[in-house]
Parts: sequence; C-alpha cells; structure tokens
Amino acid sequence: MQVEPILSLRSVGKSYGAVKALSKVSFDVRRGEIHAVLGENGAGKSTTLKIISGEVIPDEGTVVFAGAERSGAAGLRGDISMVHQELAVFPNMSVAENIFVDRMPRTGLRIDGARMRARTSELLGLFGLQLDPRTLLGELTTGQQQIVEILRAIERNSSLLILDEPTSGLTNIEAETLMGLVKRLRAAGHTILYVSHRLHEVLDIADRITVLRDGQYIDTLDNDELTEGDLVRRMVGRNLASAEGTPPVAAMSSKTVLKVDDLTRSGKFENMSLQLREGEIVGVFGLEGSGAEDFSRAIFGIAPATAGTIEIDGQPARNPSPADLMKRGVSYLNGNRKEAGLYMDRSIADNVSAPILDRVSRFGLVDDGKIRERARNDIRRFAIRVGGPDGKPRQLSGGNQQKVMLSACLASAPRIIVLNEPTRGVDVGAKAEVHDIVRREAAEGSAILVFSSDLPELLRLVHRIVVMRSRGLAGEIKGNEMSEEAVMALAAGRG
Repeated sequence: MQVEPILSLRSVGKSYGAVKALSKVSFDVRRGEIHAVLGENGAGKSTTLKIISGEVIPDEGTVVFAGAERSGAAGLRGDISMVHQELAVFPNMSVAENIFVDRMPRTGLRIDGARMRARTSELLGLFGLQLDPRTLLGELTTGQQQIVEILRAIERNSSLLILDEPTSGLTNIEAETLMGLVKRLRAAGHTILYVSHRLHEVLDIADRITVLRDGQYIDTLDNDELTEGDLVRRMVGRNLASAEGTPPVAAMSSKTVLKVDDLTRSGKFENMSLQLREGEIVGVFGLEGSGAEDFSRAIFGIAPATAGTIEIDGQPARNPSPADLMKRGVSYLNGNRKEAGLYMDRSIADNVSAPILDRVSRFGLVDDGKIRERARNDIRRFAIRVGGPDGKPRQLSGGNQQKVMLSACLASAPRIIVLNEPTRGVDVGAKAEVHDIVRREAAEGSAILVFSSDLPELLRLVHRIVVMRSRGLAGEIKGNEMSEEAVMALAAGRG
C-alpha cells in the first residue's frame, strides 16, 4: 500500500537576484520515513530546507504539508522543526532548560522546574541517554548538545523533523549514537528529512534519497542496494575516481623531514613516535579519546608537548611554537574553519595572505595590490567559486571555505604540512578537489600528515596509517595491508 506523503514540493523555484537557486523542484516525503536530500554545495539543499521550514518563500510553485498548501513560517510553526548545522543552544543553561527554552512549564507565575526536569529525564530515558537534566550544556560534548537540540524538537511534537548535517562536527562514536537515535525516532513513527555529506551514513539510515544538482531535481531513489558510486554519479553528473578509491602517488624520496620521538602531553597522549618522508602522505587515525586531536596540536606547538622531541631535517625543534615552526617550513590546517581557521568577514585576499604578511608588506604597510594578485592566483589554482578577491568566506559554501583555508595553509610554500580534518563538512565533489590538491602538493615534494576521523578518506589518500588508541600508539598499517577492518581492529583494541 502506498504511504501518503506528509510533504510535497511542486515545481518550486527561488531566485536571489540573477542567481537561480532552485528551478522547478518537485518531490514527496512520506509519513514515517527517513528521507535524505543529497547534493553538492550549491545544489540547492539549503534553500530547499528553508522553503520547507517556512524561513523562505518560494518565487514559484507550491508546498503542500499535511494535505494543505502552506506559505511562510506562520503556516508551518509547530508542525515542522529544523535542527540546523550550527547549533542553537545555550551553554550556560541546563539540559532541561535548553529543551524547554521557549515553553517552560509553569505553576501559576513560577517556572515548574521539577516538572521540566522530570519530562527531560523521560525524554532522555526513551533513547537510553545517561544525562542529568541539571547539567549545563556547555559541559557536554558537541554530539550530546546535538542530541539535546533534537530532543527539543521532539518535545514540540512536530510532524516533520529536519536534520541539517547533524553529524558534521561529531566524532565517529558520537555520530553512531546520534544515528541510532534517529532510527529509534523513525521506529516511533516520526518523519525525518535528513541532509548529510556522509554518503555511508545516508545509505545506512535513509529509506529514500532525493538528489539535487545545480538547483534542479535529479531523482528520488529507493535505498535498495544503492552504492556510493550510484549517488556520486547523480550528484555531480560524472564519475569521481577519488570517490571510488584512487591510490596516492608513490613517495618521491627516502629523505626523512619530520621525526617525532616519544612525544607526550600529560593527560592527553604519551610516547607518540612517527617519521615523515619528503613526498609522503601519512594518515593518523584514532577513535574518540585516542588523543589524536591533541597530538596534532602538539606537533605544531599549539598545545606544546611536556616530553619527547621533534626534529625537522635532522635538527631538533626546541620549545617549538607555531611561529618558530612556520619559519622552518611547517604549516597547519585547523580542523574548525569557523572557530579557528578563517576570518569569516574579511576578504579572501586578507585570508590567504594572513600567514605571509611579511612577504606582502613593505616598510610595515601591506601591499594591497600584492595580496589581491595572490588571491586571484589562488582562486584559479584551487578552483574557488567566488566572484573575486573581495569576496568573504561567510558567503561561500563549506567546500569553498575549505579551499580558502587550504590556500592560506599553503601560502608559505611549506615543506611539511599538518592537516587536521581537511574535508570535514564538505560534499563529495569538493572532497575530491581537496584530495587532488593534497596529492599535488605531495607530488611536488611536500611531506603531509593527515589527521582525519574519516577512515575511508584516509584509505583513499595516504601511503600508510598510524593508529592511536588509549592516548598512545596502537600500531601502523601500510600499503596493501590497509583496510577498514585492519585499522578498526587496531583502533578498537581487537588487533
């Protein structure tokens, strides 16, 4: 029996000035299903979600929700809840207060804290979550905060829950927990619209998948024996070799340029050792609590080690700081482009030149012509989709923001590059482009260390993988021995 749709988009279109964001998009979402929406950055996903949630009014077409044509937020308020990629939480308020932030239960004129906490405990218990309703949200992990925001939407008893990139900033374990919650919501009869760049997630969780490309509807597919390749071909309109798996270039030299011996940061990781050769790409992988994030920061001197040594070209780096290491040819890509990686409201020219101001200045004054010319060159080199050097990162898609960060990271022509989550939150097309940039840098002789929680990414990109577990070295896997099973066995303690 055909399940009736709870939502129907019929020939929906939206333009922003001369830019056509959506053109005649039509698809249905059935009651009680997890329906994924896929597309590259710029495909129209965000505009589609905003139209569905009532934040944006379409220029043409209609939105039918629960059997009635709807228009604007007033017609949808309470029926649809959207959890955005950027969390709308209050770190100085408790879990219970965050869930009931705009509708706290009252007894007379007073907030009924006991009833609010009891209902919060009930919601947490329904999904097997061990959290104290009185805990401040700022004390929770990003994954736990994401779950609290979803519980806020559930408490509102909305008919449709929209999740926009819910796992983009989460560890693998947090992502698995959240996906388990989403599956339980479906089992309880909730309808979920799910947007993610992580194709393996979508294939695991979705009942049906709608693909958008360049603002147009491409297809809606039943998730029946689909592969990542099936989805990629529809999303980008072509095959992406790196999405299927392309081996990295061979190491160009046996010369060791970075040597780390027994590096330790008390309470974070201990006795970490590795070597990196010229032209080599080495991955570092670890599950939550492995210490990999702290290890990456220590190598670049952001959070200095308390013991051990770092050598560059055979010479010790004593008390290394980021400034000292940059002078010795080391560069670092931060894993969080919005908090520590980009100046969101400064121009592309300012961003890509920030690490090398001494090279584009004269007598203490920045040469505006030089930084704009450098920016124009990098826009071409990295295929950054922006109008020009005056564009700002805040106006760009996640993939293009990531390429701006890479441009800044590589501005100094570093010989050793440390990349922390280089493709977090970007689509498959942008991911392939970032991988191509990394391979090109290695082919030109740079030594590259890639820290990533995306294991399939590492398997496609690197020559060997250093595995961390319990804040220390678990082992190393290279060449034909590399597989998800082998790496996870070491990371989880089964090897």
